[in-house]
Amino acid sequence: MQPLLEWVRLYLAYASAAVRAQMQYRAAFAVRAVVDGMVVIIDFAPVYILVRYFGALQGWSFAELALLYGMVGLSWGLVEGALHGFENFAKYLIQGELDRMLLRPRSIVLQLAGFEFQPRKLGRILQASTVLSIAIWHLELGPVGLAWILLGLGGGVLFFTGIIMLGAASQFWTLGHTSELQNVLTYGGSAALTYPMSVYTGWFRRVLTYGIPLAFVNYFPAIAALGRTESEGWPSWVPALSPLACLAALVVGRWLFTRGLRRYESTGT
Repeated sequence: MQPLLEWVRLYLAYASAAVRAQMQYRAAFAVRAVVDGMVVIIDFAPVYILVRYFGALQGWSFAELALLYGMVGLSWGLVEGALHGFENFAKYLIQGELDRMLLRPRSIVLQLAGFEFQPRKLGRILQASTVLSIAIWHLELGPVGLAWILLGLGGGVLFFTGIIMLGAASQFWTLGHTSELQNVLTYGGSAALTYPMSVYTGWFRRVLTYGIPLAFVNYFPAIAALGRTESEGWPSWVPALSPLACLAALVVGRWLFTRGLRRYESTGT
C-alpha cells in the first residue's frame, strides 16, 4: 500500500506542476478549454442527428447508442487525461527529453503519465459521464446490467492504456513516423465504437473483433447489459472475454514499451 500511495503522491505532484505551468498563460488556456468543450459537445451530435432523422439505427435506440458512446468516451477520456504524456512520446524521444527522465530515480511510466497533464481534458470525462448516466437511467438497467457496464469501463481503461503504450513503443523504431497510427486506434477507435458492430460491413467487424479487439471495450459488455447478446448474433459467453481481451492489449503494450526502453541508446545530447 505504501508504494502505491507514494506513486499517487508523485503523480499528483507532476500533474500539479503541469497545471501551474499552463496557468501562466490563462487566456490561451481558457480559449483552448472552450474549443475543447465545443468539440466534445459536437462529438455526440452525429448520433442524435442520425436517430432524429432516420429513427433507430439497426434496431438500436438513441438511449442504447448513448450507452455505447458514454462507455467508450469515459474509458478513453480517463486514459487520455491521466496518461497524456504518452501521446507526445515521439517529441520527447527526438528532442532528448527522455534522456532527462531516465536519469531520475523514478519510474519512466510515472513521469510520462504526469508530464504535461492537461486539466481541460476533464471536459470529455464530464460529458461522457453525463451521457452514460442519463442512458443508464433511461434504460433502467438493473444490478447485472450495471455490473457489465463497470466491467466494460474497466476493460476500456486497460485497453486504451495498452494502445497508447504500444503507440509510444513504436516510436523507438520509427522515430515519430507512426504517431498517426496511435491516433487511428484511440480517437478513431473511440469514434467507431460509438455505433454497434452491426452497422459495419463484415470484414470491418472482423477487424474490430479479432484483429484489433476494439469491440470488447464497449460493444460486447453493452449487449450483455441490454440482454441482447444472442439476438445480435453472438454466443452468450463472448462478452465474458472482454476483460481478458483488454488485459491482453495492456500486456502487449507494456511489454513492447519495456523492450523499446532496453534498446534505447540515447539521443547523444
